[in-house]
Amino acid sequence: MSQLFQLLLGVIALLAMTSSFILYKKWRLWKIVLFLLVSLGYVWIWIPLLSSIPSAPSWFVENYPYALLLVSTLFLITLRRKVKITQNLTDYDFFEMEKELDEMKSTSELLRLRFISTIDLLHEGLLFYNEDGSDMFLTEQALAILGKSEHTITVENYIEGIHPEDRSSYSQAIKKLSKKHPELELKYRVKRDSYYVWVEEKVKTFEFDKKQHLISTIQGIDMKLFPVTLIHELDSLPSESHLVQALTQISKEPETFYLVMIQLTNIVDINQRFGRDVGNLMIAEYIKKMRFHFAKDLNSIFRITGIQFALLIREQRKYEVLIRALQSGGDLVNLPMNIGGINQVVYPNLGIVKHEPWSSYNISDFITMGNKALEEAIRNPKRNYAIFGE
Repeated sequence: MSQLFQLLLGVIALLAMTSSFILYKKWRLWKIVLFLLVSLGYVWIWIPLLSSIPSAPSWFVENYPYALLLVSTLFLITLRRKVKITQNLTDYDFFEMEKELDEMKSTSELLRLRFISTIDLLHEGLLFYNEDGSDMFLTEQALAILGKSEHTITVENYIEGIHPEDRSSYSQAIKKLSKKHPELELKYRVKRDSYYVWVEEKVKTFEFDKKQHLISTIQGIDMKLFPVTLIHELDSLPSESHLVQALTQISKEPETFYLVMIQLTNIVDINQRFGRDVGNLMIAEYIKKMRFHFAKDLNSIFRITGIQFALLIREQRKYEVLIRALQSGGDLVNLPMNIGGINQVVYPNLGIVKHEPWSSYNISDFITMGNKALEEAIRNPKRNYAIFGE
């Protein structure tokens, strides 16, 4: 193989290697190393060397042209494969790709603007935790609720602002988030200016790019500052006058129903020990649970006094569930609660009276019987409920 042809093969290899870089803006290390090796071999054979450097052995001179041919062919094959992929794309294909890219950009921008507008409509604040859980981003609503001025703060600084009694339960709850338990609700006290306020945080975790991300909503539950709360739901319950109206209506129907008078007796003690705000939160949570289990219909729970409520049960199955819960003393009625770092069990007293379709007493007498049953339950040290007429 002539020296000129070997030189031509070397130039072809160089052009193939540089063309690959020009097309794809990326150097391949193995190509560079291979090209340097064949170049050094060419120099060793054909360029006159100093007498102190030995000449290339005969076996190297004989086999070098074939190695050069193999390297050049390899460079051309890899370049041909890449050029073929590019050549298969027509001008129309590029136009369609650009059109799809513009549509994706437009959709992405629309989603971004919708998300920002949604945040502006929310009463709750949003907290975005970063990937490693060291920092969080707060929206404007969150800044207003928490009384902070910087959108980005460290999680460590945020936890320092939580009431000392609530920090441990907050940290432990956050650590329990996983794929199996992706959501949780927390109530705790956080420092706002020079005093503590109660907040409710709902946290959700999701996976993206094999990493766990946290996002949460936060809202205040101090009635004076933040009226849209669970306490607001409690205060909006129908009153005793609405109870009279409801009883008047359903007593006209040929069905059996039950009036349950409920007094959350130990709320008074909770108010004295932890403050009225804690007691109100526990009352609201208790009513929420009772509504879920026994009174999913609207206007089935009524507020008589601060700690006394009336429950109307119109389904025999729900009444049987209530009686079994009272007899077993389980947490379906005696509810354990965790508000921040405060753990308490709300113990109620219940007075129950049954209304049959043929009952002849009036609504006022019916309510009086419920109150008498409640008084009997409060006086009875052996069990916390009484059924009128037993």
